Amino acid sequence: MLTPLKDEVQKVGDLAHEARRFRTILWSFEKNIDLLFKGTGLAAEVDHEALAMAFSRWRQAFDQTKHLADINRQDFVIFAAGMMLKELLAARPITAIVPSELGLPAIPDKLDHRLKRWPEGYAYTSFCLSVAGAVLHETGDLEPTESGIADDPRFWDSFRENAAENPANAIAFFDMVVGLQPNWTAPDVPWMRKTFLDRKLSLEEVSRPKIG
Repeated sequence: MLTPLKDEVQKVGDLAHEARRFRTILWSFEKNIDLLFKGTGLAAEVDHEALAMAFSRWRQAFDQTKHLADINRQDFVIFAAGMMLKELLAARPITAIVPSELGLPAIPDKLDHRLKRWPEGYAYTSFCLSVAGAVLHETGDLEPTESGIADDPRFWDSFRENAAENPANAIAFFDMVVGLQPNWTAPDVPWMRKTFLDRKLSLEEVSRPKIG
């Protein structure tokens, strides 16, 4: 299951705003790793400085575009989660520890192949999808669901290769995970998303700042 954290973060009051605080991100990020890696033989080291850098960059991008949530909140939350995934992949705050390197028993063969194939990328994606789902649950909007493409090993190979080339591609891959049409041309430009293009946004809607 890609979203073990969702039930945990749903217990956080006013998550839509708390998710903009680093302390909430730090707690939920480390909790997600614990839930994902428990019983797998995997472990991970978290670089708090790198995580803080990812959050800072995400928060800046979020604040510049959050007015678009007034147009389509459900799609914007998914886009915001994709932006977080982009920054996590760029900052790389997780270093997965392979048991065999420590002289410990090997990773179980029955381990979810997605997690075994790319522990860091899987953990980042799981975290972003869990938080997005919990926020939309809180606001009463339609929650994202896995499209099934994440079950394909080739998806993760392609995701890893393309994100290494350009972290912004992570937003398009995240859209694929939840069954949305990705924007490969400019994945990190929100008003070029299909949802917003269908609305034929005016220049004022796209550029006006959000106060507060």
